[in-house]
Amino acid sequence: MQPISVFFNGKLIPENEALLGINDLSIVRGYGIFDYFKTINNNPIFLEDNLDRLYKSAKLMDLTIPYTREEIASQIYQLIDHNQIPNSGIKILVTGGYSPDGYSIASSNVVITQHEFSSNTQQEQNGIKLMLFDYHRPFSLVKSIDYVMGIQALKHAKENGADDVVYYKDNIISECPRANFFLITSDNKLLTTKDNVLEGITRKKIIEMVQGQYEIVLRDVTVEDILDAKEAFITSTTKNITPITEIINHKEFGKGAGPITKKLQLMFGNILHTGLQ
Repeated sequence: MQPISVFFNGKLIPENEALLGINDLSIVRGYGIFDYFKTINNNPIFLEDNLDRLYKSAKLMDLTIPYTREEIASQIYQLIDHNQIPNSGIKILVTGGYSPDGYSIASSNVVITQHEFSSNTQQEQNGIKLMLFDYHRPFSLVKSIDYVMGIQALKHAKENGADDVVYYKDNIISECPRANFFLITSDNKLLTTKDNVLEGITRKKIIEMVQGQYEIVLRDVTVEDILDAKEAFITSTTKNITPITEIINHKEFGKGAGPITKKLQLMFGNILHTGLQ
């Protein structure tokens, strides 16, 4: 098996030769953005949507990507062809650059990596437990590399018998550190937070997917909404649609996926595996 390669500032090189200087703002200040998507049978899933979000994040963070969308897409396809990892995760990292004073934004470094990936089918079937965590992510529309609070929150969740957390602030539910959050109301509506959350690609596709079948409600989601909901799930590139069995100290939803969540899982699975994007 040939060594895995990456694109580093426009050049295809072996992964172990991709070296980022220690004065990059991504290292000294944690300043940078990324985007992430998966491939299925060498097909990049929802690539255009991810590129939309990548360039939006860059604009919001005052970062200039020194390549056009077409050039980034070309690098991605070359990487897929070279590495031959049919089912994979691909990450595009855009850093704050080599700052002369350790604080000012400089010319971005762009790194595109690929690794083997498979979904956690056990969690998608059996579900996970969440707990509320008092926090709201700054620059919430940006897919930032800053996961300090997410890492600390995960540790807190594990210590309290949960698999992860869902953020809330002033009684408003926002998102999980690495996923969007949905409730299914007592009258079968899909409820998810409208503003100040990351615009997840899986979230977007589900909202499009259910048009004409279920009503989508986009608004502030309160802690009280959890008590009235009959199902809950999270969505992301890595987690697809994963049911929530319990929000500790607030609500038990039961084992595994509820009937509507199961239906949505099947619908979304069809989209992923038939190439409909």
